[in-house]
Amino acid sequence: MKTIFITGASSGIGRETTKYFSNHGWRVIATMRNLQKAGDLSSIPNVVLMPLDLLNPEQIKETCQKSLEQYDIDVLFNNAGYGIMGPFEKLPEKEIRKLFDTDVIGTMLVTQQFIPHFKKRKSGAILTTTSLAGIIALPRDGAYGAAKRAQQGMVESLYYELKPFGVKLAAMVPGGTKTNFQTPINILDGYDKAAANQRNYLLDGNAEFPGPEEAAEVVWTAVNDGKDQIVYPTDSVCRKLYDEYKDTNIEDFKITLYDKLFC
Repeated sequence: MKTIFITGASSGIGRETTKYFSNHGWRVIATMRNLQKAGDLSSIPNVVLMPLDLLNPEQIKETCQKSLEQYDIDVLFNNAGYGIMGPFEKLPEKEIRKLFDTDVIGTMLVTQQFIPHFKKRKSGAILTTTSLAGIIALPRDGAYGAAKRAQQGMVESLYYELKPFGVKLAAMVPGGTKTNFQTPINILDGYDKAAANQRNYLLDGNAEFPGPEEAAEVVWTAVNDGKDQIVYPTDSVCRKLYDEYKDTNIEDFKITLYDKLFC
């Protein structure tokens, strides 16, 4: 039985991916900070629940090593994380540090635990949920976007390190997704219009954001398509926005996006 290890499995993309892979016959090691939030995941066949807090290096090592000792893991899916939003000068230092300790350092420490395993078996995949905000800069995303760009940089660097060992590296890139994604700090402070326009930009004419179910299907595709591909937008809306950005000169793009947000 193939096995996937997922961080941040208690909600959103992580939760739906847990269900999707289990329904397709995989064993899922579903990790989360608080196991009491597992809900119905505890009754799904082939789902193994384990505690994992990205702010706890000792727990990261313990949970990852326990999993690797018990199972031949095929896929690591780094999905846990959260965001903070606000004018850059308004973001408290302690909150910036906590964000990076969670989204960046925690993700890196988890990934380090799995690399020797994948190198030894000469196969597997490491997927990481980054964000469109880590590719397309947006106002009030100075800290969050920087954290996601750091994750993107990790993914792209490890692509070169691990390709000789037959290991796939890929970034799962959501735009706006209809989940309970946590943004404990969300400061507008004069950017109300830009925030509203940003939401409209990410909706791209749709009434609501795509659900995490679509993202789970994209994760499945990334694991099984056999493609040498790094970036996987996790829904059709994000894919369209990403393609528009990729196909436009960055100096022209910034002016177009500025006009959409502020004019």
